[in-house]
Formats: sequence, structure tokens, C-alpha cells
Amino acid sequence: MSGDGKIQFCRKGGVATDVAICSEIGASILQNGGNAVDAAVASCFCLGVINSHSSGLGGGGFMIVQDHKTQKSWGYDFREVAPIRCSTDMFCRKDGCIYSSGLSIGVPGELKGLEAAHKAHGRLKWCQVVKPAADLARKGFIITESLANSMITKVDPTKFEGKLRGVFVPGGQALQAGDFIRRPDLADTLDIIAEQGSDALYSGQIADTIIQAVEDAGGILSIEDLQQYKVIERDVIQTEFNGGYVSTMQAPSSGPILLLLINLLEGFNWTAESVSDPKTYHQMIEAFKFAFAHLGDLGDPTFNSTAVNNKLLQIISEEYANTLRSKIDNQSHPAKYYSAKYEPVENSGTTHISVVDADDLAVSLTTSVNLWFGSQIMTSSGIILNNSMADFSNPSLPSLYNLPPNPNNLIIAGKRPLSSMAPTIVSNKNTIMAIGASGGSRIISGVAEVIANVMLLDLNLTPAIDKPRLHHQLYPEFTECEDGVPEDVLSYLKNKGEDIQPYSKIFISIIQAVMKTSNQIYARSDLRKGGKAAICLIRDFCSENCKNTQLTDEVAPI
Repeated sequence: MSGDGKIQFCRKGGVATDVAICSEIGASILQNGGNAVDAAVASCFCLGVINSHSSGLGGGGFMIVQDHKTQKSWGYDFREVAPIRCSTDMFCRKDGCIYSSGLSIGVPGELKGLEAAHKAHGRLKWCQVVKPAADLARKGFIITESLANSMITKVDPTKFEGKLRGVFVPGGQALQAGDFIRRPDLADTLDIIAEQGSDALYSGQIADTIIQAVEDAGGILSIEDLQQYKVIERDVIQTEFNGGYVSTMQAPSSGPILLLLINLLEGFNWTAESVSDPKTYHQMIEAFKFAFAHLGDLGDPTFNSTAVNNKLLQIISEEYANTLRSKIDNQSHPAKYYSAKYEPVENSGTTHISVVDADDLAVSLTTSVNLWFGSQIMTSSGIILNNSMADFSNPSLPSLYNLPPNPNNLIIAGKRPLSSMAPTIVSNKNTIMAIGASGGSRIISGVAEVIANVMLLDLNLTPAIDKPRLHHQLYPEFTECEDGVPEDVLSYLKNKGEDIQPYSKIFISIIQAVMKTSNQIYARSDLRKGGKAAICLIRDFCSENCKNTQLTDEVAPI
């Protein structure tokens, strides 16, 4: 682990991302008169520059905006879309075809999503939220441990080709943490976007570079796909929780599974003393299993809408959680006990941004290019393209768990694949918390566990996030365990029949959270990825023609 992850107190608001300078950019936007949406958008552009292996203009995601004063919420679905020329059986059996080829690229949605939210809620000019990232790309930045580690443990950079290889494997040597890099190509792209908006990417000169890169890689995404892309504004779904509400995105995000899990956990009636009771962790793991068993029931609600929406309503109901909870006893059970119907689809990567401002406007934003470096295809304009077509269920692949593919998540033109992303806002009369995570399927368990730590087990935000976490997604049939889980808890779980496996992939999930109470704002970035929560600081990231007001270095409670 690296980075100090300190809680920061700030009169203007709080920003949490997994890169310190991106949190600072968001904080500077707040100091310059912007609101939470402005800050989230600016931070997101920054993350697409610095941690482009996880997110960027070539990807997509989800965003929730909530006005705590009026209790109004807005949900933005800018998930990638299957191209017009796709087919259910389009993927071959050849290794890698699904993950790192032109066919793996879905229609990107991030820029459209950021623009839609900014037009609806932003306070600053568009150029003011884009320019900080453009300036950073042009002036240069330090390679993060996250990006460098991904080229050691997640992908083989010796197989990078073309533009991607030139940027990240210059001279045949992969960049390492601490190396300095400039991205003038991406800076130019962001400058164009600052001036022209999303039209430049979806129908203009940047669009041409995307189509050329896709065609060169044997893909099927067309200019018509880009021109027809639409952001969907979805109703936010919520459940009552601990005297307030947990709000999240509808499918095709995994928000419904998160709400099912939250409802399951609340019914155990934990108290502050439960944090040291091994039984708490047995109950949590069993709840994980039942929740993940339902992940295969979801899909894009635009397709087969009646079945998907009816299932969604069932999943998020407290009555259904009560029924499932009654099946949780003092033992672990074989996977069939939890009644999963369909083969799970594994995904990863991702970045998350949480912001709360001085006016009680909160943003929870998760975005991704799917797996590390997405499709491993970069355009001449410096954009890494997603491989989100791999998130669809694939009937051509053999089942790992003797389960059929999810019929609600099969490839259809215009469809959005199921995602593990679950941006979330927790609120009650005196508190609002924007929270979310990166980490693929571990997003769901991680966000639920931290919410439970804060709201049910009465932990402060720092220990709630820093505390070692457990994860079980039903398949494969073992519990992942971070270092530091107490031995008495592990022994108890083993006695209940759990197969405990140390998690060896650096981290389980990475949480970003900002919580505002009646008189304080707390921002916390997970130590596990070396991030740092926002400090309202002291640095001017805007170019001369975008300057607003001079920043101050005041850091204080509200």
C-alpha cells in the first residue's frame, strides 16, 4: 500500500479519487466557484489522463447526482453500447478474441455522459472543467504505481502494438512508477473537446481517428454507431436504510444487487459491538453469496424490459431480502444452495469519483474502459478504446460452472452490457455520503461492506474504508480475504465450512467516499491504490482563458 489516504476537511466541499492530483483538480474547481458536478467532471478527465489504463474517453460508466436539500436525484447511464453490426455469436473461440481485438470495442459513452450531466447541473463553463486535464497532459505527469503495476501483474506490455506501445513501452521498456511522461496527443484531443464539446468525438475529427483505429484492428464499430450514441437518464433506485436511504443506479449497473445486499445486511440488526463478533462476518459472507446469485438475472432494461424490470423490483424489495435472509443459518453451503441460474461474467479495471459540495450537491461517478488498458488499442488521438463487449454473456465459450449464459445479457445491437459498477449515495436527515469503488465484481461487496461499517457498525469513515475486507461472489466457491482479518474471525469462518483464500492481487476493491454531516465534510481515498482525498488547495490548474477566481489555501471545518 502507498499514499497517505488522509481524511481532509474542507469548507468548500470534498473530492475523493484514486489519484491525488485529480482530487486536487476537483477541489480547485470547487474553490473556483464550481459545484460538485463541475468537480467530478474535471476529476474524471484528469483520471483519464493519468490512469488511462482504467478509464478515459474510450470508455463508459454511470453517474448519480443528488441534491440533498430537495432530495431530488438524477441517474446518467453512459455505458458502452454494442455496435450496429454485432451479432450474438460474433466472438470466436480463439484466445484473446473477446478481450483484445477490434471486435471487443463497444461504442464509448464517457464524454457524452460527462457533457450531459454538466449541461444539466454544472455551474462553470465547459472549457473550465476540461482544460485542467488538457494542461496536465501537455505539461506531463508522473506514472502512478497503479498504472505501472498493471503492466507487471495484469497485462503483458511486450504485446502492446502501435500507438499504445509507443506511449507506454518507449524503446521497448515498459514505463515504471515514478517515470515522467507527456501526452501531447491527448492534450490536443482534450483542447478540441474543450472548444467543440462531444460533437468532436462522435461526429468530428476525433471520431475519424476512432473509426480508423477500429477498422485497422478488424472491428465493426462505425461512424453511424458514434453518431447515434445517446446517454440514458434513468430513474435512481433506492431502499430505506437505517433511518435514511441508499440510492444507486438501475441495471445495467449492479445497483440492484447492491440494494439487495444492503437490505440483507440491515436485517441482521448489528450494533457497534458486532464489529468484533465473528458471526457478523459469517452473516456478511452468506449475504454476499445470495446477492451475487442474482447478478445473472439482470441486463439492459431497454431489452426484454418487462422481465428485467419485474425482476429488478423483486430484487430490491425488503420482503425478498427477508425471504433470502431466512435461509442464512450457521453453516456455509454448496453453491447450488443459493440458486444462481446463470454463468457470471467477470470484469475489472474501473475508477470512481465521489464529491459533495458546500450546497449539499453530491455526485457518485464510476467509469471504466473495462479490463486494464481496455482493448489495448489506442487511437492516433491518444484515446484507449474499451473492451466492454467482453462484458456480454457469451454462448460460444464453455461454462466454467456448468451454468448457462445470462439470456438478458446476450449481445444485441444497441444493447448495453451488464456492469459491476454501482455508484451510490447514502443519505438521512443530517448526513449525505457519496461512495463507490473500482475493482470489478468486488465493487458490490466493497461498497456494501463500507456502508455497513459506517451506518450499522458505527465506524468512522477512515477505519470503515481501511479495515481489511472479505469477498465472496458465489463462483468460484471460496472467500477472498485481505491481510489483517483477525485470526479468530478466520477460524470461525473455516469452522462454518468456508474455504478462505488470501487475496493476492494487490487489493480487493478501492473505495472513494465523501461524507458530509451537519458540520463537517470528510473525504477519504482508499489507501489500497495510493490515492489521496481532496484538499481544497492552493493550486491553479486552469489555463489563462479559463481562470475564474484565485484559489485560497484555507482548509477548515464548515
